[in-house]
Amino acid sequence: MIRTVAGAVLLVAVLACAPLPLSDFWIFVLVQMMDYALYAVAFNLLLGYGGMLAFGFATFFGLGAYTLGILQVRLGFDVVPAVLAAPLVASLFAAVIGYFCVRLSGIYFGMLTFAFQMLAYAVFIKSYDLAGGDDGLHGLVVPGIVGTPRGIYYVSLAIVALCLWVLARIGSSPFGLALRAQRSNVNKSLAIGINVKLEKWLAFVIASFFAGVSGALSGLATQSVFPDWLDWRASAVPIVMAILGGTQRFIGPVIGACVYVVLQTVITGMTEYWSMIMGVLIIGIVVLMPNGIVGFFRLRHE
Repeated sequence: MIRTVAGAVLLVAVLACAPLPLSDFWIFVLVQMMDYALYAVAFNLLLGYGGMLAFGFATFFGLGAYTLGILQVRLGFDVVPAVLAAPLVASLFAAVIGYFCVRLSGIYFGMLTFAFQMLAYAVFIKSYDLAGGDDGLHGLVVPGIVGTPRGIYYVSLAIVALCLWVLARIGSSPFGLALRAQRSNVNKSLAIGINVKLEKWLAFVIASFFAGVSGALSGLATQSVFPDWLDWRASAVPIVMAILGGTQRFIGPVIGACVYVVLQTVITGMTEYWSMIMGVLIIGIVVLMPNGIVGFFRLRHE
């Protein structure tokens, strides 16, 4: 218990002091790591806990970002109500989309989520008046000291920490245990009275809510919203981060997100062929560590 408290205090101190000696660029990298960590953990509620591989999960990250951008840039909303609305809109669309998706399983579930993502991408990239088309939305305003790189860092840190705590509580709750049970054996879960479709639908909505939070925070950090966040290539990002870190531990996707962002940042600064090099590195890590980074070191420790 003492070690746990001491570790938590040390982590808080490190995170609080981390941006002080860094340049604005590296503060932005830290913010991106936090936002993607939340994104990956939210996705892992579907994959790691529920056994649902959603190829189109980027839909809700993009919806959160575009909700923030449209409310601020087009409708003139202040930043606080715009940020609060982002996950609500993402989860509302998830409730509708999930109603159809959870009726399927396996590859069919994944492909249907991907189809909805492509539909969302087509809508936003063709909506020049509302969503800026292929240019996206720019000029998001974060007033006062909060709008500085360090201000955005501390706001993101507080929101991400709260969201991760909530997700951890959800994962260890009876709901999370029931979600794991249906992943292991659907028939046994039905036999003991678990409403499998309802569990999967709720997980879909909850995960999308937190993906919307992540998308809104990313929009604040960049002060822009890009259609690439809804492109088909964006579908791979949460999958790679979760699998890279390990889907069987809560901390796994967090580690995977941090490694992914660091690799992307370092390699893009070295060569224009960064995507090829990064792909090779990720393949190598996955082959050498089939249980993810966290799973690999856990087995070594045991």
